[in-house]
Amino acid sequence: MGSSGAHLEVWLLAAIEAVLAGGAVLRACWPMSRQVHEKGFRDWVTSADLAAQEAILAVIRRHGPEHRILAEEGDHGPAGVDIADLMGEGPVWVVDPLDGTTNFARRFPCFSVSVGLLVDGEPVVGAIYDPLKDMLFTGARGRGAFLNGKPIRVSETERLEQALIGLDWGHQNETRERILGWLGRLAMRCQTVRAIGSAALGMAYVAAGWLDFYFHFALQPWDVAAAAVIIREAGGTIYQPDGAPWSFRSSAAVVSNGRLERAVWAALGM
Repeated sequence: MGSSGAHLEVWLLAAIEAVLAGGAVLRACWPMSRQVHEKGFRDWVTSADLAAQEAILAVIRRHGPEHRILAEEGDHGPAGVDIADLMGEGPVWVVDPLDGTTNFARRFPCFSVSVGLLVDGEPVVGAIYDPLKDMLFTGARGRGAFLNGKPIRVSETERLEQALIGLDWGHQNETRERILGWLGRLAMRCQTVRAIGSAALGMAYVAAGWLDFYFHFALQPWDVAAAAVIIREAGGTIYQPDGAPWSFRSSAAVVSNGRLERAVWAALGM
């Protein structure tokens, strides 16, 4: 199946409907008590994750019952796929029902819903929704990037000392040590640094021009699938930490406004 303009429009509307449905669940759950379970080291899941995911998958199955789905939480039946299948042919929906679970669980008001569509291994449609702030970031390949329907572009910051850099930590100590290595070199050179707690929002903020640069070294495909489209359509770039082109085979991503890479690589001694 190709990704013609007509298909992209239909799929983008489906992605928007899906993130709004998931966001409505999270917004309703926000004032309630939390049921938090530990999936792994520093890795939580809440009842809200699961409820939001069911709402999202119901929308996707209605629009594309034959499409494959990769979602963060649990088994989704015969339509589910493994990460290794992402580079195959045809459409695959990639779903993060609650990106920022720790923030949500601790009532830190920064989290999002992320739904992306890959066709033949390439991200073509993305929607990221912050349900508390009612901010909807969208993008479709060749169609531009938008926030609540208005076009967005990356910043024009070129000097590292004027840059606002975002990051997130990951769960494992080894990942945090690697991040600290970068942070030690960049923090003294940039304007300031922010930790977001939601990778999808951190990347969307680069697309909107609010951050100039963002990096994360422990990502899953559902963290990036929607954001990759929005970043590129907003004029930004996404790399691996060594400067190679980013792909789903990499668990790390460096997102930039497209003007800061040379200064960042120089500061890192690369």
